[in-house]
Amino acid sequence: MTTAEPITDRRTALLDAAVAEIARHGARGLRVEHVAKAASVSVALIYHYFGDRATLLQKALEHVGTRAERYTTPARGSTGRATLMFRLLDEIQEAPEVRTNSAAWGELRDAAIFDETLRPTLAVLTGRWVDTIAALIRTAHQDGSIPASVPPMEVAIRLTALVEGISGRWLTGLLGAEEARAHLVAAIDALLADPHELGQ
Repeated sequence: MTTAEPITDRRTALLDAAVAEIARHGARGLRVEHVAKAASVSVALIYHYFGDRATLLQKALEHVGTRAERYTTPARGSTGRATLMFRLLDEIQEAPEVRTNSAAWGELRDAAIFDETLRPTLAVLTGRWVDTIAALIRTAHQDGSIPASVPPMEVAIRLTALVEGISGRWLTGLLGAEEARAHLVAAIDALLADPHELGQ
């Protein structure tokens, strides 16, 4: 085992604790001492790894994106359309990790309204998500499961925004998980319809 592995593991544990604190108390309510307590480390160690609270928030936002890759698997589905549907529906699951991650993402996204330092990282992660969805739409064009007339980037922007909105209602208890997923399926089907058949 190299010396880099324990450091990486410790850093990941600190970021996991930060994400959990953000999900519970919001980005503006994040206190470094609370993260330290949750991770059973000293406040000084957190400053050693991240320098300041602003950097900790940025790294936590990046970590949310990394964690999402663990529970969203783009390889499932017999067609490109099915794979896309699974990928989007994976964002709403009752698993604690998914709820925590989704709540932290929403908190950090909303914090970026006031905290401009979060915006570049948010833009990169959102762009990466949109690009992933657009690529899945292009794959579905190739197997014919999504009409070629569906524009990948435009629809990917709409789909990711739709998931964020419905996810927010799910997290606040306005929609149950199954109800939220059913609304997602209906909306995704509408957005993936051939625009020419809809008279556009």
